[in-house]
Amino acid sequence: MEISCYHRPRSLEEAYDLVVGQGAYPLAGGAWTLISRKNLSSAADLSDLGLRYIKIEGEYIALGAMATARDLETSSLLAEAFGPLFSQALRGIAGIQIRTIVTAGGSVAGRYGFSELLVVLLALDASIVFYKDRTQCLASYLNAAPGAPFLIEKIIIPRNAKATYQCMRQTANDFPILSICAARTSAGWRISVGARPQAAALCPQAGSFLNSLENPGEDGSKRAGLIAAQELSFGDDLRASAEYRRSICPVLVARAIRELCL
Repeated sequence: MEISCYHRPRSLEEAYDLVVGQGAYPLAGGAWTLISRKNLSSAADLSDLGLRYIKIEGEYIALGAMATARDLETSSLLAEAFGPLFSQALRGIAGIQIRTIVTAGGSVAGRYGFSELLVVLLALDASIVFYKDRTQCLASYLNAAPGAPFLIEKIIIPRNAKATYQCMRQTANDFPILSICAARTSAGWRISVGARPQAAALCPQAGSFLNSLENPGEDGSKRAGLIAAQELSFGDDLRASAEYRRSICPVLVARAIRELCL
């Protein structure tokens, strides 16, 4: 990659003007962007904006857009709120060197199908706070077509959820063949599936089925897994076929539900 004009803004206002006003490409961690072959006429490095944080904001935990996967993986605050969820989901991303580069905001903005973080955030009913613009739930953002340039300030997660993560991968640090997160929030069950290989998606029918049960148990967990597999679309890539992904989806979903009910 070649960048013709490199900017390093010192404030959110300056970054907003560059990205939204002038069309500069936002550089977060750059883990995936910088290995691409495209050339950029203008880019804005977001490293100096004070967005690398994880903190409590009222009923939410806020993840600054520049918080890294390693920050989330090792956060005592996230561990206190959600147990080993973030550590389990994120420790499989490449190696520690990559996890210190990958950022929360970059993962969300990129809508990467292989992103374990998106699967977890979607199940936890996270929302995106866009600087000087709006707050939008992650599910809505992932379903919307790409639009005008934006600047992500932070991602906020309700603190009242419990969740578990499951995935299947060929090797320890490879991208997942399929990833699952099951969560129980104040609004009920949420099941998300990623690496389909499309971006993570919710399984509303499976969630509704689980909400109708007092305790899913073994049979309910299996049934919810089958429902999830039927309501989603799957595709082929080098790691697995659509058929294989659909066949393992019920197993992983059922495992996540059972673990959450223990």
